[in-house]
Amino acid sequence: MDSTQHITDATILPPKVEKNVSLQQYNTFRFDYQAEFFALVEDLMTLKSLVSWAQQQNINITMLGGGSNLLVCADIPGLVIINRLTGCHAKEESGNRISLIVGAGENWHEIVEFTVQNDWFGIENLALIPGTAGAAPVQNIGAYGVEVKDALARVQVLDRNTLDVYWINAQDCGFAYRDSHFKGQWKDKYFITAIELSLKKRAEFMLSYGGLVNQIDGEPSLKKVFQAVCQVRSSKLPDPKVLANAGSFFKNPIVSMAQHIQLKKSFPSLVSFPHGDAFKLAAGWLIDQAGWKGKTQQGVGVYEKQALVLVNHQAVKAEPLLELEANIKANVLNLYGVELEREPVQMPKPNEEPQT
Repeated sequence: MDSTQHITDATILPPKVEKNVSLQQYNTFRFDYQAEFFALVEDLMTLKSLVSWAQQQNINITMLGGGSNLLVCADIPGLVIINRLTGCHAKEESGNRISLIVGAGENWHEIVEFTVQNDWFGIENLALIPGTAGAAPVQNIGAYGVEVKDALARVQVLDRNTLDVYWINAQDCGFAYRDSHFKGQWKDKYFITAIELSLKKRAEFMLSYGGLVNQIDGEPSLKKVFQAVCQVRSSKLPDPKVLANAGSFFKNPIVSMAQHIQLKKSFPSLVSFPHGDAFKLAAGWLIDQAGWKGKTQQGVGVYEKQALVLVNHQAVKAEPLLELEANIKANVLNLYGVELEREPVQMPKPNEEPQT
């Protein structure tokens, strides 16, 4: 789609829309690329009107939340909408359940903290994951043995073709490891506007993953688990506000049982976890053992405390990071025969990049 097909200097822009706006403060890598058109959206009516306008102008639409699981690699053509839809409403259900409806633009960690303060169980292991509530289902965020799908009841969406708003049940969203239909077949169909979480009023902790139980003194409690997760993540992962990064940059690769056996023979200290009839490898361990932890080049690098995280020290554009990514992937493939896959979503999509 040619994003400039119907746009001229004489075109009257809607009140919320600006032209040629830097996205540096809207992506946590802080790469400085521009949005051709840009708008902050705080209510559904404005969102619908902007989507309608973009359709009339025949331009692309890109929705961003907190920009924390994002790799902006070029100027983004068309309209970039920053999702700031807020609101949080709880309703007590029968039995052990609490329903919590959350606007897609709410800060995810603040929602986790809110549930802990109210003694509602289910997402405490997902504390300190950066980003917005609306972005959580796209990537099916997860940590310490819990994924957001485990607590998700429904997802509210705006159909970008019809402008209808409706709910989709969680079981229909195609959730998988760091994946969903919103990231795949639905990425050009829906914008997420809210989520509904199904939380519990009584404790059912998940403490077996990543040695989390060892970080808790005495009998586990909701607040203790929350604090332990925050402490562990803070000790291993950089704050994007202090050091530019997008969190975990690579997915933990999944290998067959046969390949896992061969890898364990060659690398007895290999860190891995059963995953159905396969095994999930710790990508951070692979990268660390390959010697990348703490290395820097051209203003970017691998975080000194966690090799799974790539950081931006001073690069303005993404090219140095893309080169670092390619070097790491090639090295890991050569050493272990394992191909790493990027976790952050690339923007713009390759076929949307403007002609140079």
